[in-house]
Amino acid sequence: MSEFVTTIVGPDDWPAVGAFFEPKGLVENCWCTYFRMTSKERSSCGTAARKDRLRDLVEGGERVGILGSVDGAPAGWIGVGPRLGFPRLARSRAAKLVKGDDPERIWSVVCLYLTRDHRHQGLTRVLIDRAVEWARDEKAELIEAYPEDDRDPEGTVERGSFRGRVTTFEACGFTVVEPRLQSRALVRKDLR
Repeated sequence: MSEFVTTIVGPDDWPAVGAFFEPKGLVENCWCTYFRMTSKERSSCGTAARKDRLRDLVEGGERVGILGSVDGAPAGWIGVGPRLGFPRLARSRAAKLVKGDDPERIWSVVCLYLTRDHRHQGLTRVLIDRAVEWARDEKAELIEAYPEDDRDPEGTVERGSFRGRVTTFEACGFTVVEPRLQSRALVRKDLR
């Protein structure tokens, strides 16, 4: 396999990000806006408006995530950034803050995605490790995620989930803080 290159998305990366999320593309209609909008905002926002919103963020210089590429073609994505940049997390039971948390010091991983032909090669860990490095560089104290809890072989895990798996985060040095909902967990890595 060719080298998997990760890039923190900047203003010049819109063409590659757009190609990754384009309808009939790799992650159809998502545009990594689910957590970036309140429920009310998202329900009144169609696919074209979500695309415009993400394009405005990227071209405006907001660093919205990390894009993984192979031979110049988009192959993976991790939506990550300061927790306060994801308003929907404030009402999420899976992402509920722990008593004493300072949300200004926490970064959140809200989505992970790899193209089918790049799965099961350890590339999700590459994306997570790069997100951890970026959060540490930006002086975050914690980075957290809300993945599917795949530790119980008898449990059910949403196969098409964009949240990642607990065991993958554990392999990247995250610790399970507590189970959440029926098949999810809050996982964190201390960056101090």
